[in-house]
Formats: sequence, structure tokens, C-alpha cells
Amino acid sequence: MSNESLTRSTIAPLILRLALGAILIYHGVDKVRGPNNEWGAAWAVTMPGAHRPPQEVMNKLDEMAESRDENSKARYTRDEIKRIKEGLSLAYAQEDRVPEEARMELGAGVQVAVAWGELLGGIALVLGLFTRLSALGALIIQAGAIATVTWARGFAGAQGGGYEYNLALIAICLALVISGGGRLSVDRLLLATHKDQATPPQPVAA
Repeated sequence: MSNESLTRSTIAPLILRLALGAILIYHGVDKVRGPNNEWGAAWAVTMPGAHRPPQEVMNKLDEMAESRDENSKARYTRDEIKRIKEGLSLAYAQEDRVPEEARMELGAGVQVAVAWGELLGGIALVLGLFTRLSALGALIIQAGAIATVTWARGFAGAQGGGYEYNLALIAICLALVISGGGRLSVDRLLLATHKDQATPPQPVAA
């Protein structure tokens, strides 16, 4: 087997499977085991806390609060600075919330399907088990995330949590749907076993 063939049939699918599987497992565990998520039935109340005020801004506010006693002409009191910090944190946290209309569409059954679909699909991808089906399921989940949440936030993920991240995962899913799990996968092992069992025994020469 040539190096190019080895890369296409073995290494590339393995890298894609492991990367996508790790991402799905991480988010699936968070949805299933997160606080008050009811084993995946209520994770859509809030999204994972990706949006926080810039740390340098919070540090600057802390410095202002610490220097308040030294500067009697400071514009803000300690309590006012504290309220500013709380307001900033709340404003950024609101970016993580799934829109109310989307939460109404995501009933408990759908939330369970998404949470466990990510977790079990991620495990299957790492193993290379039912690779195409698992990748297709992940693709549907990501398309649903774009349709219900991230499309309205624009493209850039860093500027409000847009859909660029979902788009990258969809591209990985498509690649795996096309290529399959590759040589280093349970799928390939099962296929080889099935072929061996289907091959009729060769007659023994007299």
C-alpha cells in the first residue's frame, strides 16, 4: 500500500473520527450530566457558558474597586463597581441562552435525543462503529443548531456565538459520511468478519 493510499484510507478518517468524536462526547456529557439538565431532558434552558466578559475588563474594574479608598474623587463607589460587574456578567450570559421560541420547539424528547445522540454518536465515532450513520446524525444535530440558534447570531463565533463552529463540524460529518470510518475502525473489522463468514469453503482437491 502506498503512503498516499494509507493516508486517504486510514489516517485521514481516523483523525476526523477522533476529533469529531471527542467534541461530541464533551458536549454530550455536558448536556446529560450538567446541573439541572435532568439527564438530557432540560439542557436547553441555557447553553454552555462560552460568553463571559473579557478578563481584562473585569480586572480593570477590580483595580478601580481596590483604588476607591485611595482616591476620594473616584467616579464610582465600590458597590457601583460591583453592580457594573454583575450587569456585565449577566449581559454576556444572556448570549448563551437558547432563544425562548427555540426552547419551546425543543421538547424534552428532542433534548434527550440530541444529548444522548451526541454522547453515543461520539463514542461510536471514536470506535469507528456505524461511522456513516453516526456522522449523519451529528450533521443533523448541527444543522438543527444552526436553524434554531446560531443562524440568527451571524457567522462569527467570537462575535456573539455565530454558526461558523457548526459549519466546521458539518464539513467533518460530510467527509466521514463520504469516506466511512477507514481501515482502523470497528466497521472495517465487522465487514471483514462478514466477508469471511459469507465466503463458501473451497473444495479440497482430491
